[in-house]
Amino acid sequence: MPVIRLALAQMNAVVGGFSQNVETVGRFRTQSALAGVDLVVSPELALTGYPPEDLLLKEGFIESTNVALIEMALLQNVPPVLIGTVVNESFGGIELAPSSDGRDVTRALIDAVGPAHIANAFVALSDDGVVATATKRLLPNYDVFDELRYFHAGVGPHTIVNVQGVAVGLLICEDVWTSAGPALELARQGATLLVVANASPYARGRREEREAMLRERALETNCPIAYVNLVGGQDELVFDGQSVVVNQFGDVIARASAFTEELLVCDIEARASDIGAVLVSDYARDESRATAIPINHLAEPLSEVEEIYQALVMGTRDYLRKNGFRTAILGLSGGIDSSLVATIAVDAVGARAVRGFAMPSRYSSDHSLSDALDLARRLDIEITTLGIEDAHQAFTTTLSAVLGGEPEGLTDENLQSRIRGVLLMAVSNATGAIVLTTGNKSEMATGYSTLYGDSAGGFAVIKDVPKTLVYELCRYRNEVAVRDGDPEPIPTTVLVKAPSAELRPDQRDDQSLPPYEELDPLLSLYVEGDATAEEMIANGHDPELVLRITRLVDMSEYKRRQMPPGVRISKKAFGRDRRMPITNAFRPEKM
Repeated sequence: MPVIRLALAQMNAVVGGFSQNVETVGRFRTQSALAGVDLVVSPELALTGYPPEDLLLKEGFIESTNVALIEMALLQNVPPVLIGTVVNESFGGIELAPSSDGRDVTRALIDAVGPAHIANAFVALSDDGVVATATKRLLPNYDVFDELRYFHAGVGPHTIVNVQGVAVGLLICEDVWTSAGPALELARQGATLLVVANASPYARGRREEREAMLRERALETNCPIAYVNLVGGQDELVFDGQSVVVNQFGDVIARASAFTEELLVCDIEARASDIGAVLVSDYARDESRATAIPINHLAEPLSEVEEIYQALVMGTRDYLRKNGFRTAILGLSGGIDSSLVATIAVDAVGARAVRGFAMPSRYSSDHSLSDALDLARRLDIEITTLGIEDAHQAFTTTLSAVLGGEPEGLTDENLQSRIRGVLLMAVSNATGAIVLTTGNKSEMATGYSTLYGDSAGGFAVIKDVPKTLVYELCRYRNEVAVRDGDPEPIPTTVLVKAPSAELRPDQRDDQSLPPYEELDPLLSLYVEGDATAEEMIANGHDPELVLRITRLVDMSEYKRRQMPPGVRISKKAFGRDRRMPITNAFRPEKM
């Protein structure tokens, strides 16, 4: 059987960054030429970045996409490429070659659905320009995906291109996930190798799911499959890469690293075939195929906690970098949450770009300030102490005239948090630094947070991280430091003390919430598993506790809508993929 050398361009695309994306793909194609590669494969919508959302509704955006595709086609002495993009009525003047059955693929698409639609596409570019176009057949419209809002499903014959005597069938993300679907149809039509462009966001356990699915599809089609995935952060989403190639038996023969750009070069044995539009190139292929790039690199999978930590680091780094923020600031309370966020920020953008502020109040314990100072020393970041007592007293005096007495209870507790938020936002305005908030998923789920206080900021790093996982991530990061011979970044005193907001004397979180060891599993069932209170109670959970927690979650929706974006690491985060109405009369206890 012939051997085809593929290069999977696991790239960090920028939404709307056409020049950057063209440059990145061009760089990977140049590297591929030196490796004697037959075909370069990009991720889904690599040219536009993913997801472009309502930019797809702007005609100028589609025109810019076509211009970028023209630029891509002009690159010389490089291997052919399969590029993820969108297609509409025209390709901006690029000559369209016929498909294997003599039909103009794009024109057939337009005739079938009309010119007002666009499709999520995989375009085959060689020295002849656009040789073939594959369009996504199955459009996901669940979780974080809204593709029915923007795209029509692909129509017409499935697309096969011929590379060095191998019939390569083209698929896009969802198309490969369904049994007896587009993948099987391509195999029946004669494809002997399947390539899949993907923009598959990270979530816990996703790599294992992907590779299990690819094994099933390889056995179903009797074809090897090359799966290339995006990498990088885009708003709340983070893409983990981990592009992978399986043989016809479903065995993994190559895997790219997680959370890093990489050109994965792989030799794949596939059955010979003479069908499909031929992709040709005049680039000076090195017949010896000698290359400094490893062939069939097989990266070791990360542990789950390491995956999550790297996802948080990459999501934070890319949010700041892609939005033009050079520095970040945050409040350092001496608690576990702010300690983790500070550590992630330093790993993401470096110690010189992170600054902490300790803002003690009359209720702050001595160890809280000393723990914050110790953390800053270990991380080698600048820390400034801004006491809030004078501001607290001034607000108290002002409000007394309105309230008929000094503010008490939650009013006074929230006032302290809002004073801290005002100070951080003022520093942000003066310096251009982004404020990182430190709230975790357990707090956001139950409303255990202060609007315009600890929620004030531009990015919520651990928004999707339950409190129990916060501790696990901190212990993991300390273990990494010990392994590398570095000081542990997070002081032991932070890890062992009881969680507290310290907004009143001797306050502890478990005075307002159930212990996190009890709370987090129920939140996971209710929020991520969509279990009803009735189902949870039927499965043996305490009825009073279940109804208390579900009531807190339901009543806190208005708060969550006003929280900044943050990295999604679960299969259902508060944000794009959980869309509950704020005005909502349904309550579990009314079932």
